[in-house]
Amino acid sequence: MISLSMPTYETFGQGCELLEVHFAKLLQQTYKDFEIVISDHSKDDAIRNLCESYQDKLPIRYFHNPDKRGNLSHNTNNAIKHCKGDLIKILFQDDFLWNETSLETIVNAFEEDTHWIVTACEHTYDGVNFHRTLIPAYNDEIYLGKNTIGNPSVMAFRNSDDKILLDESLTWMVDVDYYKKMFDRFGLPKVVPEITVVIRQWSKQLTHLIPSKIKEKEGRMMRKRYVKTS
Repeated sequence: MISLSMPTYETFGQGCELLEVHFAKLLQQTYKDFEIVISDHSKDDAIRNLCESYQDKLPIRYFHNPDKRGNLSHNTNNAIKHCKGDLIKILFQDDFLWNETSLETIVNAFEEDTHWIVTACEHTYDGVNFHRTLIPAYNDEIYLGKNTIGNPSVMAFRNSDDKILLDESLTWMVDVDYYKKMFDRFGLPKVVPEITVVIRQWSKQLTHLIPSKIKEKEGRMMRKRYVKTS
């Protein structure tokens, strides 16, 4: 089984609308052995109620998460910790699966010695028109912010008791830090050139909300953490 780790919140009043896009795509999947694990930072019950309305249609496991509200890394980790599947796929709220064979493509990409994969993705501004196909690749300076893999929604990995979690002290560099840690433990990811996910680009995207001071601070943290000095 594959678990979809989905951190959610109100998303400026669009949380349910974005989540319904996910649910519509998941109802169409050719691969059916999956669970949806939602960790919800919302202050209201809108997303909880939406999940309950889909309980007879989709295998949803909902968890309200009142801790560290606004910390996406913590909310993602909380979802990951509740995942029961052999495989875990992170899927952020404002992204969505590309087509009806997305999960099938992801699951079939795992071989006996595959620990983590990254897949190609598309980008969209409106959820209808698509641009800039990205085929991810790892590079040795990824931890410095040279992100050639992209959003964590392109990634899936094996579940284990000692699985790597996101660094909750990071916001801007959390994805590249995670890729570096995965590489250090498991080696290069398997790159799947087929598109499986769409990355939504919009004004409320986390990238646009992080102050420059935080970006600069975390850049210094990454250098201190990983750059070896003689």
